[in-house]
Amino acid sequence: MNADMIAAWAVENGFHAMDSRNYRRHDNAGVVTIEIKRMSFLLIDERQGLRPRLISRLFKDISLTSGSGRLQGLLDHKRNH
Repeated sequence: MNADMIAAWAVENGFHAMDSRNYRRHDNAGVVTIEIKRMSFLLIDERQGLRPRLISRLFKDISLTSGSGRLQGLLDHKRNH
């Protein structure tokens, strides 16, 4: 994976670009933000009444073949907790 692939996935999945490295999605339960760094990304899940949950992954740890599925899995995992 790389920054461009993560940015494309974010837009395809309802995230709005705040700038070229930050994407945010709002829903009734709260806000999910993706911050793209130089070699990694940070997923911030801020649900009402809960402490923010943070997940950080290096690009090299997300394979190209399962990248978008892995990203969705991280997001789904965070929503279920």
